[in-house]
Amino acid sequence: MSAESASEGSRVLVVDDEPHIRTACAEALERSGYEVLLAEDGATASAAIESGRLDAAVLDIVLPDTDGLTLLKAVRARNCEAVVVLVTGFASLDTAMEAVRLGAYEYMRKPFAAGDLVRIIDRGLEQQQMRNRDSALVEDLRASNRDLLERQEQLEERMQLASDELEAFAELGQQLSGSQSLPDTMSSILEAGRRLTHARSAAVYRVDGHPRRFRGVAASGMATRDVTEADLPLGRGLLGAVVREGEARIENDALAGEVADDEYLGYLGVQSLLAAPLHRDDEVGGVLVFFDHAQNDFTEHSLNLVGVLASQVARVVATMDLPEAEHAPSASSDGFVDMADLL
Repeated sequence: MSAESASEGSRVLVVDDEPHIRTACAEALERSGYEVLLAEDGATASAAIESGRLDAAVLDIVLPDTDGLTLLKAVRARNCEAVVVLVTGFASLDTAMEAVRLGAYEYMRKPFAAGDLVRIIDRGLEQQQMRNRDSALVEDLRASNRDLLERQEQLEERMQLASDELEAFAELGQQLSGSQSLPDTMSSILEAGRRLTHARSAAVYRVDGHPRRFRGVAASGMATRDVTEADLPLGRGLLGAVVREGEARIENDALAGEVADDEYLGYLGVQSLLAAPLHRDDEVGGVLVFFDHAQNDFTEHSLNLVGVLASQVARVVATMDLPEAEHAPSASSDGFVDMADLL
């Protein structure tokens, strides 16, 4: 870094009770590009210190109404990074040590060459700017490190989530590959769905009767009778809308939208839900619903997972319509254990 760049726009206060020293210092500093403030005593110097930013100060130790060490404290209190040079005609070790303790950059003895003073201030400001750049670089590195750690945590969370999802699907596949009754099959699917979506409860509703209505089929994590005793008109309510539109829905705000206006969901005390239609033979035969996310909100990712489960639930609901002899599933029946579908 050049002296010119260090001095550009920098303000230097020169305090000395000898006019010729003030003049010589001011001329040399101004030729180097510094803006110079002059003071002949402590009162004038204190006013200059309080008036605004100082990048450097040249302070005579012996003044008519104060001393340079007192002014040094004032400069450092107001401009903590200022480069301070103390000058005196009567140097002593104690004074030099106290100056260093208080944060002086350099200690000069009179008489001194004005050019030497300029070089000292140039060097001090260059070092200050390098320290500032280093501090900014360190902070940038710290910010980058924090960002990397945050990204690592997010990646680990996603990896853990993916691992949990694969484990849930694998366990479900093992359960469905065995000889289970239809209620047990439905229960296994609902439990897996609650684990995948972090829902507090889940339910399945089918569409039947003339005129067509909703009737509860199964429940998990909630009172079974609140579902199985449900007999709801298809023409209204959020669940009815899912059937009519044939589209999955996520509602994370119980006070907004169709959740707030749905009497049945209000009866259940629902705060949020994820509902997927049960498609079978180009028709919607029911709804798979997960109620109340246990941590945050239901997401589109969860909706994709539920879509896989909904196809399995639709098969179970359809199987319920078969004659009794055909109800018992087996490893070769109707594809309940199709892992290609599950994954």
